[in-house]
Amino acid sequence: MKNKDIIITINNLSDISKLKELGINRFAFPLKGFCVGIPNTFLLEEIKENGYLYINRILDNEGIDNLRNVLDNLLNNIIGIIFDDLGIINLVKDKNIEKILYLSHFNTNSKSIKYYLEYVDNVIISTDITLDEIKYIIDNVNKPLCLFTYGYVGVMYSRRLLIDNYCKFYNKEYENPIKIHNDGNGFIVYENEYGTYFYHDKLFVGNVLLELPCKYYFFNSVFLNIEDIKNILEGNTKYLDISTGFLYKPTIYKLKGDENA
Repeated sequence: MKNKDIIITINNLSDISKLKELGINRFAFPLKGFCVGIPNTFLLEEIKENGYLYINRILDNEGIDNLRNVLDNLLNNIIGIIFDDLGIINLVKDKNIEKILYLSHFNTNSKSIKYYLEYVDNVIISTDITLDEIKYIIDNVNKPLCLFTYGYVGVMYSRRLLIDNYCKFYNKEYENPIKIHNDGNGFIVYENEYGTYFYHDKLFVGNVLLELPCKYYFFNSVFLNIEDIKNILEGNTKYLDISTGFLYKPTIYKLKGDENA
């Protein structure tokens, strides 16, 4: 197990000492005001440990301005940033921190990733592609990459407050997060003031990815407690509803009625 190469998102600051006991020393702190789909986020001044800022919200002009102020006041304990919004590249280009781009559904081919690597230090490869496609990307880029290895995988998010609107419209008791099912697929849905985020309800466990050469293995620990994390790292996942996602399931489908395609 390459725990020393894992970057894990932090749910509770009290978990850090226990994660260190598991051999993990790279931490990503969801930044308050700049995240969706994450119940526990942290102000910059709350982050005392060396680590990465984690930002998964698409920012508007006000958000970019607010983040610029945050980045102008970084302390030495912030060693990197993991982000989704391409506008952040311009904000951090002169910052002496590691820049990791996580475009959830777009880092799917070597050409685009090689282009992004001209502007950032690392890229987290999308979970929407197969193991063979991941291997091809790793073999055809000029920098070691980061692989999403464990955690609940984000499907989509909306800037609308979908849970709140739904409960009000149907006069239902507000519940957040909630689990929903549609056409045989299950999702965990969580909203905050910036929007609503959908996750697959099956926990992605990509142990096979640990065999591939990369710089970091990313562990999104949202909705998991420290015992869950320990068990996942030790391979004790029988009590969890797990999945290998699209590692062995290509996301290419022939449309009905298009038999000659």
